[in-house]
Amino acid sequence: MKTLFTLLKKGVSICCFMIVFICHTTLHAQIIYTDIPDATPNATYPLDLNNDTMVDFMIHFGSSGGSGIGVQCSPLNNNAYAGEFVDGVYLPWALSSATPICEALTSWYDASHPGTMGLGANIGYWPGATNKYLALKLLVGTNTYYGWARFDVLDMSGSFTIKDF
Repeated sequence: MKTLFTLLKKGVSICCFMIVFICHTTLHAQIIYTDIPDATPNATYPLDLNNDTMVDFMIHFGSSGGSGIGVQCSPLNNNAYAGEFVDGVYLPWALSSATPICEALTSWYDASHPGTMGLGANIGYWPGATNKYLALKLLVGTNTYYGWARFDVLDMSGSFTIKDF
């Protein structure tokens, strides 16, 4: 009887250790919310999602090759944004707060495909958008993280405001 009790006690200890180990490894998958003062930059905003001093995305506005004023998302390194390719233009989606941002968003575009958030009033999903989310994929080493940045874009795409990420 004493041996059975000792075995049960060891079994409970091992189970507790396993629970702590499993919970500890899942703690790494957490949300890091960064609230910044709303920023409306003159031309570009370097976005560093994980605060490692390396710019992950450049968001910029200005003239777009003589075809008007626009706002563009340029991923750096192997990072990407979610969107779609329409009529020869890469268009990042302007998502609502209820949209999950994860690998299930199947269309991710990297640095070789900068995305037009808005060009004038008629191209892109962002012209006139308020409190919409840009879905972002960040690659750090062998790890993939998903995140977002919240923006407003003026009706004519002449300016944007980043609010948080």
